[in-house]
Amino acid sequence: MFGTTFYHGTTKKLIIAFGSVFNNIHVQRMEADGTLIKDIQVPLAYESRKKYLARLIQDSKKNRQVPRMGFIMTGMTADYSRSPNQMNEYKFNQAANPNKATIMYTPIPYNYTFSLDVYVDYMDDGLQIIEQILPYFQPDFNVVIEEIPALELKRDIPIELTGLNLSDEFEGDFSEQRIVNWSLDFIVKGWLYPPIREQEIVESVEVSYTLPDILDEAGDGIDQGWVSLGI
Repeated sequence: MFGTTFYHGTTKKLIIAFGSVFNNIHVQRMEADGTLIKDIQVPLAYESRKKYLARLIQDSKKNRQVPRMGFIMTGMTADYSRSPNQMNEYKFNQAANPNKATIMYTPIPYNYTFSLDVYVDYMDDGLQIIEQILPYFQPDFNVVIEEIPALELKRDIPIELTGLNLSDEFEGDFSEQRIVNWSLDFIVKGWLYPPIREQEIVESVEVSYTLPDILDEAGDGIDQGWVSLGI
């Protein structure tokens, strides 16, 4: 029905940008006197909460990979409160082809929901991770995304923290199967773009005109003509 195949990869870029916000978090283990024992960069993966929790329960304490973080996109909804006039057109000049212009209709605002999970064995590890995240969201944090590189189209995308939950679960032996899970919920306020069209640049215009003039011999007082304008 639509007849136009296109793909800007906007949602994929939003997922990558969201993950990049949390990919450099560290946990430090210290002695009572403050001596650093170990510095751990917390790994981050795109994975569902249920799948990884099931894996943690099955693995022995020796094989469990914690601390660890995982995130996943959970849904998306249109946000028409941010929507401008849908019939507006954006026009871009092409450096590679100055004789053509790129035209695109107004993008549609969408809210993407994400869930970020923090898995740890020790409560202090989880508190370190959470404390490195929460101060940046008051309530949102902006990232810049180049949404359509061909048009050099960049936009500030707000990431808003909407929820925070803690679960401290035990499975089997208390010393072997403790799972501390922090779950953070976010909304990413992104955009979806329609297809891009090309149009020839107008270089000349012909205008027909009618102007009142001095009464001619016939008495009708009308003079007609046309003019060509070069642009």
